[in-house]
Amino acid sequence: MKQLKFLMVALTLLMGISFTSCLNSDNDYAPTVGGFVKVGGGMFGTTFTMLDGATTISPTAASLTQAESNMGFKYSNTNIAYVIGTYDETLNPDPINNKEYKSVSLTYAVSLDDKVLITERGASNDSVNKAPIIDIDNSEKVSYNKELFKPWFFYDKTTLVLPINYYLYKAGVHKFTLVYYPSENNSTNKTLKLYLRHYNADDKATSSTSLQNSDIPSIFYYAYDLRDVFTRYAMAVGSSEYPSSIVVEYVVNPNGLDLEKAETKTVVVERKSIVETTTD
Repeated sequence: MKQLKFLMVALTLLMGISFTSCLNSDNDYAPTVGGFVKVGGGMFGTTFTMLDGATTISPTAASLTQAESNMGFKYSNTNIAYVIGTYDETLNPDPINNKEYKSVSLTYAVSLDDKVLITERGASNDSVNKAPIIDIDNSEKVSYNKELFKPWFFYDKTTLVLPINYYLYKAGVHKFTLVYYPSENNSTNKTLKLYLRHYNADDKATSSTSLQNSDIPSIFYYAYDLRDVFTRYAMAVGSSEYPSSIVVEYVVNPNGLDLEKAETKTVVVERKSIVETTTD
């Protein structure tokens, strides 16, 4: 019951504004379902699994095609997404208890995936900061659903989600890369440390922040698939187990974009799913 309540609260939070659908909908009054999902495939096509790791959303093939052509949602290459859709109650008489939503017509779909880079410090492909951020732990800035405003792991415990607060005007030019340096881990240093790098192109505005726009998931939330990182970490430290927690280092300047006036911060994130975190 706690998991269900959390899912509904999370959905309510992120549906705080009305999304304008870019897709066609035959029934404007049909019930709606959606939220953070992990994208997967199965015998019967693409399936979205919600934060509890059990509730599934099965989108119609037609709406998936529309989402790809109208919104650029490439579901076949997506790990974590935020989706909203409508469903027919006659086909879903008790979806909450059945933990399944069938034949959902997508009205909104966006990938939250961003880049994970495994390299060595100073290598030609190493990523460096072009601008600071404001923070990635924004839980003290809100009075509700604090778990969603600080770094958290998806139900699979290999996908890290960062709610990144930064100055923005041109949302599409901001890129956030998580970098892992394998040589920094060995049998004596078992701290898995990742570095968040921010590229902001020519966006120099400081009048708006992503936290102010946190009800638009693709601006505020970024998801990172760490399976390859965990594999390289296990090889480096000579272990068959994934770490119980990770450290993320990032550069902050809450007052502007000047890197020279920024400071380095770290946050420790337990490798526990968001549901485990909220039910402990």
